[in-house]
Amino acid sequence: MSGKEHAVRAAAHSSQLDVAHRQAVAAAVAGLQDPALAEIRLTGPGVGSLADAAVSSATPFLRAPLLAKMSAVAALHPAAGNADGFCGTCRIPAPCPTAEALQW
Repeated sequence: MSGKEHAVRAAAHSSQLDVAHRQAVAAAVAGLQDPALAEIRLTGPGVGSLADAAVSSATPFLRAPLLAKMSAVAALHPAAGNADGFCGTCRIPAPCPTAEALQW
């Protein structure tokens, strides 16, 4: 993969992460302001900042298991393939579609 292709993929993933973060913060805001919480319901201008902080601090704990699984998949589907140039799992010329999907 060329440097330009890598940059394009990285930008796309960054954009997806930004969207996911915004959606998680919106969900957290809605949860903190849920009327069902009764007297512990939060309101006011600081709720958005609190929700953003909660999502940001939780992200590493949520991300670690995902990255571990992606690492395991990458070990099964190496981008360069085995010595024979084939994916050891798929047995097709490397990089297989799984290895390509894992490339940033």
